[in-house]
Amino acid sequence: MILTMIAKIVLKMKNLGLLIVLVFFLSPAFSQYETPGTGVNWDLTDLVGNSSGAVTLQDGIYFFNEDILISALDTFHISTDETVKIGQGRLITVSGVLIANPPEGITFTAIDTTLNFLGFRFEESSSSILAKCTVEFGGGIKLIETDMVFEDCVFRKNNVENSTGAINLFHSSPVISNSGFYLNEGPAIMSGANSESSPRIFQNAISQNNTLNQNMPQINLGTSKANDTIWIMGNTIQGFYDNAGGMAVSTLAGGNLECVIRENNIVGNRYGIAVYGNSISSVIEGNTITGNNIQGDPLLGGSGINFWGNESNVSLVSENTISGNLWGVTIQGTARPNMGQVEPDTANIGENLIFDNGNEGTVYALYNNTPNDVFAENNYWGTYSLDTVEMYIFHQPDDPALGFVDYLPIKDYVTAVPEIDFSKSNSFEIYPNPARGFIKLVFTNEENSFKKISVFNSTGKLVKRTQSEDLELEIDISDIPKGLYFIGLQDGKRTGFQKFIKR
Repeated sequence: MILTMIAKIVLKMKNLGLLIVLVFFLSPAFSQYETPGTGVNWDLTDLVGNSSGAVTLQDGIYFFNEDILISALDTFHISTDETVKIGQGRLITVSGVLIANPPEGITFTAIDTTLNFLGFRFEESSSSILAKCTVEFGGGIKLIETDMVFEDCVFRKNNVENSTGAINLFHSSPVISNSGFYLNEGPAIMSGANSESSPRIFQNAISQNNTLNQNMPQINLGTSKANDTIWIMGNTIQGFYDNAGGMAVSTLAGGNLECVIRENNIVGNRYGIAVYGNSISSVIEGNTITGNNIQGDPLLGGSGINFWGNESNVSLVSENTISGNLWGVTIQGTARPNMGQVEPDTANIGENLIFDNGNEGTVYALYNNTPNDVFAENNYWGTYSLDTVEMYIFHQPDDPALGFVDYLPIKDYVTAVPEIDFSKSNSFEIYPNPARGFIKLVFTNEENSFKKISVFNSTGKLVKRTQSEDLELEIDISDIPKGLYFIGLQDGKRTGFQKFIKR
């Protein structure tokens, strides 16, 4: 029965051009040389002197000739610029701590670049750091219950012998920043569908991964940790192989997922962003999603953003530029993204620019293939003609079984709507944030005498409303569920919003 269910899930994902790996067990690695496990703090010279030939030095290059295990309690550090060459099939396992932080750079590579080493395995190693390191011609990096840091690194030409992704996560929440991922056989970063990981993925250059051209995106993540959020911000994701998507977050094996996808540049992939499954809460904001049409088959992909799931798949979608894809935004199942809601109060500012998306001669800016009504107010659709906008949006007027898309008002792309984003000013502060029992609004200028204050949940549902002209206001939130909320403020001339989290 279980295998049958798995087969059905995998088949469904293949049809959509996604592949999520289910993690059932992880067998331990076997090491030829183990550090003593007595709390030593060793460098490469110490490994050469104590490993009986497992690690050697020749002409200024360190050679790892056998499997190496950095034992629990031990620390292995490299603080100088080095080249480390590793033998075919050899694995470096870190159960203690590895700190590699040189002035300029460390290269971990294969002794013979036609014969990859097996890679790295970090297990319960939450203080490890790889900075200014190049990891190439290996089998990838596997993290197991490890919250480590990768910074200013390069990961290139790694195969999938050790991990499906260049970095593969299992119950791990690393910070991965300012790094490059190029020409790896699998995704750049991935986690198993049931692995509960919440990485922070910031300012990375991700290009031309999935050289095996399997049905996988370049960032491929499953469930997040409880009460934690996946952050994917400021990355460039450039495609090349026509089966590789940009990024996907998914809960097909169950569980929950919270994520923020913000200010990424996603270009030239099979599709842009896929949000797939149930019990997903996402914020998708300020991304540029263009030209994700390289496979060319609208039945198998090509969406700028695709949502599939039931009504627990909710999202706030704002300030994205979505163009040149086969579809702009597609919504399937009964998923409930909010793409803009400014009337009568601002729950989501909208301001998405969705234009020049289409296939087979028809423009598809938004395809609502669900029975639910969709808020999509204050967006620009490539035209100011209401008749033309209606043609670009597929919804209830096209099929009575579908929900209605509320796309009015349309954003004035030239002059903009008269609104102020108070989240980017010093007009008021919210604290504590995250909060439990109450939040306090403190207004820094007397002119900000807001008449109306509204609290919305992540689906845009109004949960509280009050009025005040005071410079400080306390709002009781003890009676609302945990989650992401928005405060909309309006003084008759301006509207604004800020976010807070109820713990």
